[in-house]
Amino acid sequence: MSTDSTPRYMQAAPVVAPLPSLVAPVPLRFQLSNGIDVVAVRRQVAPIVSLNLVLRTGADHDGADRAGLASLTAEMMDEGAGDRSTLEIAEVLERLGADLYLGAGRDGSQVTLQVPTEEFGAALEVAADIVLRPRLEADDWKRVVHDRLTALGQRRDQPESVADLVAALTLYGPQHPYGRPVDGFEATVGNLGLDDVRQFHATFWRPNNALISLSGDFDPAALRDQLERSFGDWKPGLLPPTPPTPTLPPLPRLVMVDRPGAPQSVVRVIAPGSSRHAPDRPGLSLLNVVLGGSFTSRLNFTLREKKGYTYGAGSSFSTHRRPSAFSARSSVFTQMTAPAVTDFLAEIDRMRTDDVTPDEITKARASLLGRTAEALSTSSGTAATFAEVGLYELPIDEPSRFIAAVAAIEAADIRALAGRYLDPSKLGIVIVGDRAVVEPHLREIGLPVPLMRGPDGELLAAD
Repeated sequence: MSTDSTPRYMQAAPVVAPLPSLVAPVPLRFQLSNGIDVVAVRRQVAPIVSLNLVLRTGADHDGADRAGLASLTAEMMDEGAGDRSTLEIAEVLERLGADLYLGAGRDGSQVTLQVPTEEFGAALEVAADIVLRPRLEADDWKRVVHDRLTALGQRRDQPESVADLVAALTLYGPQHPYGRPVDGFEATVGNLGLDDVRQFHATFWRPNNALISLSGDFDPAALRDQLERSFGDWKPGLLPPTPPTPTLPPLPRLVMVDRPGAPQSVVRVIAPGSSRHAPDRPGLSLLNVVLGGSFTSRLNFTLREKKGYTYGAGSSFSTHRRPSAFSARSSVFTQMTAPAVTDFLAEIDRMRTDDVTPDEITKARASLLGRTAEALSTSSGTAATFAEVGLYELPIDEPSRFIAAVAAIEAADIRALAGRYLDPSKLGIVIVGDRAVVEPHLREIGLPVPLMRGPDGELLAAD
C-alpha cells in the first residue's frame, strides 16, 4: 500500500480536453422602411431587452481642428429631447428601470439601451426622441462644454491617459483620425460651438448611416412594428465622403513626457498594426494572447512574476476600420524603467525567433473561444457583438468564422506574423516618467536622446 497521502487526483497534471465548438446564435434580420438594418437575437433567459443603435461615424470625421465634436454631439443628445428636459429623461428612465448610454468612439457612435421587456416600448419612445429630436440648447451646451474642458484639464495629471494620447499621436500623427483623442483637446473643444454640434447631428445621425442590434426577451411578431413606430419617421440624408487615410509619419525611437518626481514610469511600445477587416486578425489575436493578452502571457510573467517590476504588463492589437496599432504597455517602478524596456523588447523579439509552445497555443485558443462565448452569453453582450459586426459591415456569422480561423492557425503562422509586424529595432517607445532619473539608464541600453512632448502631446524644444 502506498504511503503517499497526496490525493490521487492531484498526482498528475490536469489534461486539457478538446475545445468545444462555438454555436453562435442565428439572428433575425430585416430592414425598416427608411433603410435601417436590424439584427435581433431572441434570448428568453431573463425578461430583459438590450438594444444598440450604432452610427457608422465617430471621431474619424471630426477633423484636426474639431477634435471632440462627435463625442460632444453624443453627450448633448440626451440633455433634453422631444418634450422632456434632461431631468425628465432621467426620471422616466429610472421609472422604467432602463439604462441608456450615448457615446462616440474612433469609428462610430452609439446609443445603448437595456430595459425590462414589459417596458421596452415605452423606453423605445425615449430613445427615439434622443436620436431624432434632441433639443441641443445653449444652456445645456455651456454646462457640457464646461465639464468637458474640466476633464481635459484633469487628463494632463493622469499618466496613463497622457501615455495613450502621446502614443497615438506619435504613431499616427496629428492629421490622422486616430492620432487625436476622441474627447478632443482644450483648444479644439474651446473653438467648437453649438452650431457645430447641430450640424454634425443633422449630417451624420441619419438612418442610412445607422443599424440596430438587439437581443433579449422581445416578441418577434411585434418587433418590426415597435421599431417602425419609434424610428420610422427618421429621414435618410446625403452623407459626406469618408476622409482619406494619411500616410503614417516616421516613428521616432523614443518619446518622453517628463514628470519630475514620479514614482513610476508609464511605458508604451508601439508599432503599426492591422485593420478590422484584415485576414491577419485571427492570427494576431492568438499572437497577442501569448505575448501580452492574458494574465499568463509572456510579458506579464516576465515583468510581474519573474522580475517584479510592475503589477501587470500587457499588449494589444487594436483593429479599427483603418489600419491600427500594436501596443505593449505597463507602469513600472521608476528605477526599473530601462530593465523593463529591455525585457519588453526581448519578449517581443522572442515571438519572432521562438515558436509558441503547444500549451501556449492551446491556452490562447481557449482564451479567445471563451471571450467570444462569454460575449454571446448575455443579452447586452450579444447585442454589442452584432452591433460591432454591423459597424464594420462584416459577415453575420463573423463570431463563428473568427473562432474557426483561430482553430486553424499553427505556431509557424504566429511566428511569421510576428516577423511581419514586430521588429524590435523599429518599434517606438513612449515613456511618461521622471526624465532626470530615467534617461541616463535608457542611454545605457542604447536608446537615443528622447523626443520630448508635453502632456497634451505638444512638441517641446530640444534641450
